[in-house]
Amino acid sequence: MKTKNYYLFTMKQINKNSKISISHKLMLKAGLIRQLSSGTYTWLPMGVKVIKKIKNIIRTELNNIGGIEIYMPTIQSSEIWKQSGRRETYGKELFKLIDRKKKEFVLAPTHEEVVTSLIAQEIHSYKQLPLILYQIQNKYRDEIRAKAGVVRSREFIMKDAYSFHENSTSLKNTYEKMIYTYTNIFKKMKLKFNLIKANSNHIGGDISHEFQTNTKKKITKKNIKYEIIDDNPIEIAHIFQIKKKYTSIFNTKIQNKSGIKKIITMGCYGIGITRLVSAIIQQHHDEKGIIWPNTLSPFQIAIIPVNLYKSKIVNNISIEIYKILKKNKFDVLFDNRKERTGVIFNEMDLIGIPHQIIVSEKLSKKKEIEYRDRKKHVSEILKKNNIINFITKKIKE
Repeated sequence: MKTKNYYLFTMKQINKNSKISISHKLMLKAGLIRQLSSGTYTWLPMGVKVIKKIKNIIRTELNNIGGIEIYMPTIQSSEIWKQSGRRETYGKELFKLIDRKKKEFVLAPTHEEVVTSLIAQEIHSYKQLPLILYQIQNKYRDEIRAKAGVVRSREFIMKDAYSFHENSTSLKNTYEKMIYTYTNIFKKMKLKFNLIKANSNHIGGDISHEFQTNTKKKITKKNIKYEIIDDNPIEIAHIFQIKKKYTSIFNTKIQNKSGIKKIITMGCYGIGITRLVSAIIQQHHDEKGIIWPNTLSPFQIAIIPVNLYKSKIVNNISIEIYKILKKNKFDVLFDNRKERTGVIFNEMDLIGIPHQIIVSEKLSKKKEIEYRDRKKHVSEILKKNNIINFITKKIKE
């Protein structure tokens, strides 16, 4: 098994004239994102790993309640948006594009029209309901003020789910089930949140709730280099009982037990995945950088060798520990860069790897290693052969 070189896109300085939230600042410094233009971002390796872990949690919980994953087109004919009436009512935030044949399309911010017209073709009997379909994909919105980093951007990743029902009782049951599921998702991410009654806006329906991050204080800090503005509460999810708004428009019917065709009812459930990253960092950081929960950290463990290229025993022990941890299915970063140890320590704290293993020549000769807890800032010495039991216990804690 070979060790893997991993490029870190960390950033030492941020434009001193920037007015920037703490979470956005840390996403830039830790090398999660880079801005291409206003409201558009490249997600770098560390950021991609976090997003994958968020997606895995969401998929697991939705699959547990019978959700079925699909993938719908982002480029949609504007005809179905005209049919629903949202071609005009959605406003200037709706991206529109014209193809070579002068036909207009919409760059989707959401998929109610597409999924409802799909169900109208595919579902015909009450026996096929209730049904929950979901997808995870990029969405687009022409934000008038693309700001706060990935919280308000023009291109973003969302999980959107849609449920279909024979009656309102079934819809309400799934709505409550989705609240429970979202609660499980955010608890696994160690997010504190509030559930708030909300306005349905462009989506429709008369019952709607937002999940917002729980922030108890608003602070503005200043130093010589930049102004840091603490984030306000972030809307991380929004759910709706849409009922028959779209199913009536697209004539989405099923045959009931009595053989009568009737319009079905529906719900819609969204989670902003890219903005979740910002929300998590907002609640999990200190003066040194990000403090990732175990479930979301880009790596669970970082191996930090001291003088790796000058000490054969440090090199050998580091590789041995790396192989043992990988064999036991731990997500490990072996920092084998030719960089000063102090710089590596600072970057591991900035990136927020929760469990750090330091391999030095002095300890290696005694078959010992140093374990450092990123969150608690405490270290302890342990025997090399005890690493698996020790790390397993720490992660469970």
